[in-house]
Amino acid sequence: MDYDRIRPVRYLTGILKWWRLWPRKESVSRPNWTNWQGYALHVPFTWLFVVLLWVEAIRSRDIQHTADVLLICLTTTALGGKMINNWKYAHVAQCILTEWSTCDLFELRSQQEVDMWRFEHRRFSRVFMFYCLCSAGVIPFIVIQPLFDIPNQLPFWMWTPFDWRQPALFWYPFIYQAITIPVTCMCNITMDAVNWYMMLHLSLCLRMLGQRLGKLQHDDRDLRETFLELVQLHRRLKQQALGIECFISKSTFTQILSPVLQDLPGFAAMMNYLLAMIMQIMLPTIYGNAVIDSANMLTDSMYNSDWPDMNSRMRRLVLMFMVYLNRPVSLKAGGFFHIGLPLFTKTMNQAYSLLALLLNMNQ
Repeated sequence: MDYDRIRPVRYLTGILKWWRLWPRKESVSRPNWTNWQGYALHVPFTWLFVVLLWVEAIRSRDIQHTADVLLICLTTTALGGKMINNWKYAHVAQCILTEWSTCDLFELRSQQEVDMWRFEHRRFSRVFMFYCLCSAGVIPFIVIQPLFDIPNQLPFWMWTPFDWRQPALFWYPFIYQAITIPVTCMCNITMDAVNWYMMLHLSLCLRMLGQRLGKLQHDDRDLRETFLELVQLHRRLKQQALGIECFISKSTFTQILSPVLQDLPGFAAMMNYLLAMIMQIMLPTIYGNAVIDSANMLTDSMYNSDWPDMNSRMRRLVLMFMVYLNRPVSLKAGGFFHIGLPLFTKTMNQAYSLLALLLNMNQ
């Protein structure tokens, strides 16, 4: 079927390529650590911003001020970790995307499969647009509101080698932050979306495999060849799952360990930020859970095929494959947490427990 199987992620990787966070070539076998253009783009913005935030936090003598600085400091540090992760492992994800879009093994062979891909792509695009509105909607409140403070305040506290409170010097760090904040936000949400799409596409491939297994018929002349091809497809998907886990593991693990709350000006900004933080934790678990559910359906799909009327040799092959399918396919964050909906509920429960503990300590 003539349909672009990875259409939504092409726009995302195009953005990351422009910011030098994704390989420029499709066939790359190892990370490119001589990416001087990427360093030139991100060292003056993300990395310098992180250093200035940490210096401000270390030099501060006020506990409350240090806590306020650390809130954004940890977020930007996590973003820096995501960038390093992309520089190191993006070639793995790119190879998988290339295989999905060009390999005949993953070709869509029915209108039902095309409709499933088109529906999920459309839904993913809507989710991503909503996430962009929630994340980018915070920026105007962060950047514009400090201009109305008297005396003027920077959007985020950071160390400078001069006294930025002087009116003549205030605009230099303010313009720097006004440029850096949108840049880091754009890179962050785009890298997050690529991670989500990798899990979504893997779950779609597993669902496609389940549909094909369920349609096997005993009177098919090419039954054995078709079945072995599906076994090969499943084997390749499990290998790809390991590659995807390698790509998303550390960034998702960082995301889970550093949920940050900020005191944003105004109710609207707080709601946008709250939605963005929840979605950053919830969406990876939704797409990761889809991988688990799609993999668990393969056994039922195989059982629903026309296996009772197959010959004894094919029934033995089917039995062996069903036993092999009992090994679950799941992705892990940091090698510890299975990425699924139970992880989201556990994270929310632990966050509430910590909040309740802090409230009791204050009392």
